[in-house]
Amino acid sequence: MESVSHPRRMTDRDGSWRTTLVLRQKIFLAVVALTITLSWIVPSNIVELVAKDDHVLLGRYSREHFSLNVLILAVSLIGLYIDQAKTWAQYKRRWFQVLAALGVATPLLLLADGLLRRSEEAVYIKDRSAYHRPANTVYNAVFEDRPLAKRTYLHAPQGYGMIPYTLRTDARGFRNPTVLDQSDVVVLGDSFAEGANVSDGQCWAVRFAEQSGLTVYNLGMSGYTPEHYLTSLKQYGLELKPKFVVCMLYEGNDIRPPDKTRVDRRISLSERFSNYLKQSPIRMGLDRFFIETFGPIGAGWAVGELETLSWLPLRVPDGPDARYYAFKPVVFRAAYREEASLRKDSSWVYLENVLSGLREACEESDSQLVVAYAPAKAHVVVPLVWDRLPAEKVRAFASLRSRKLPEVSAFMGELRKYLEVFESVVNRWCESQSIPFFSATAALRAAAGDGRQVYFTYDNHWTPLGHEVVAQALHQFWSQRVPTRPD
Repeated sequence: MESVSHPRRMTDRDGSWRTTLVLRQKIFLAVVALTITLSWIVPSNIVELVAKDDHVLLGRYSREHFSLNVLILAVSLIGLYIDQAKTWAQYKRRWFQVLAALGVATPLLLLADGLLRRSEEAVYIKDRSAYHRPANTVYNAVFEDRPLAKRTYLHAPQGYGMIPYTLRTDARGFRNPTVLDQSDVVVLGDSFAEGANVSDGQCWAVRFAEQSGLTVYNLGMSGYTPEHYLTSLKQYGLELKPKFVVCMLYEGNDIRPPDKTRVDRRISLSERFSNYLKQSPIRMGLDRFFIETFGPIGAGWAVGELETLSWLPLRVPDGPDARYYAFKPVVFRAAYREEASLRKDSSWVYLENVLSGLREACEESDSQLVVAYAPAKAHVVVPLVWDRLPAEKVRAFASLRSRKLPEVSAFMGELRKYLEVFESVVNRWCESQSIPFFSATAALRAAAGDGRQVYFTYDNHWTPLGHEVVAQALHQFWSQRVPTRPD
């Protein structure tokens, strides 16, 4: 009796399974097909991706969009594999197979990810609140000034070229030829102070030291925020007993919301997980695979909207000595603000508080604070070609990151004025505090107008010539405006 009842029960279940199988499979197949089709039909905003020099895959998709499409496709195929089971027993077996595969693969991936992380060379060392590079290390690299993405401007000229460079760190992990016990000048700042993509001897801080005869210790570090400037000064700078402290502000990112820049802010669990995932060697390796494999495909396809970017990169000056400069829409969004609203903005209040902290720390140590201003590339070069800018396209370019803009003529008039606002606000604050203020804008603009390439074409940083221009201008300013401190 038992040997007969068991197959009857299975037969009944399989029979009821098959009665609903065909309809359910058709519905599931239709949903899967529609989801996959929609995910691949809808493209990303190619114009915005090109304007940001972000990678475009298959000529249509951002990396995030493409990765999501691949994930949807993979999940859909697994779902179809499970759903195409012919019997209830086969359906359960396929579910078990998928879950078992995930159960085995997940810990193996986590183990491999952990091992790969441990084998990577540390780029930065976290020391209290101000990180730095590994001590006594020499980095030899080659920087090539070209677009990062294969899909780029309609007419992308050659950039500055390839630059081999060397970066050496001292015993404290900062970019100095040797560690010092005392220094006339301590430099604070981010990559513009440290010197991105140029060799040790080409950095403006080194060239300024050679021209002025002062000893200069560079605490600049790529990625630093204004609060890092203050922290590094207190942790490392003041023990050098400097006569002068030069804080270089880069207008491209030194005025940012305070909740994004505080070095002591608490990072949420979701942020920690997101940062951990972004730093995964496996994820980054997969990202590189996608870029190298699918980035070249469709890179030359015609897209009419790219005509919006046809005025970039800018030719400065117009003629046989022209050099080329590209920049991203965010620079116009950051610049497009009135002085009154900027002074009330929490990002300026935050920066003002940090500058006040620097002033107080310098006064307590009997040092003279000097604020040096590093302008963004667009701030320097756009006024040089103002009369030949295509107003409609410039506004469309700015609209990629800021939708609430006035009509063309009003926008262009306001933009011309607003490009100077941030520098003006910092300058006036320094005047109110009797702090010497040095701006590199005029010197860089004059050099660019003469056909000397002071910024890289596709990178936001200064070329070796740009560093030299800044060093010379600072030396001239120093001899005229900075009061001598007593020994």
